[in-house]
Amino acid sequence: MSTTRVTRHIRAPRAQVYGALLDPESVRGRFVSLVPDTEVVQAVEFESDDLDVRGEMTITYTLTDVAGGTDLVGLHENVPPGVAPADNEVGWNMSMDKLARLLEDD
Repeated sequence: MSTTRVTRHIRAPRAQVYGALLDPESVRGRFVSLVPDTEVVQAVEFESDDLDVRGEMTITYTLTDVAGGTDLVGLHENVPPGVAPADNEVGWNMSMDKLARLLEDD
């Protein structure tokens, strides 16, 4: 199991970023812990017949106010051994980019 950590500055208020992380149309998994406008913890499981990519993972988002928006740190823990850390980091960065574009275009 591995861990991936990514950080992204998003030019949007912290409450708006937090709300987007809770959007029922785009959220997978279940919420483990919610600290309003500060932290979101989710449990997520890949659906696959391949045992090397199965298992429950934990994703923690931490939000911090900074000049010009919000710093968002994503920590992806218990990544299955069949998911290469570099590939997981690429996927995370793509997701963070998509979130930033969604919020910054408003």
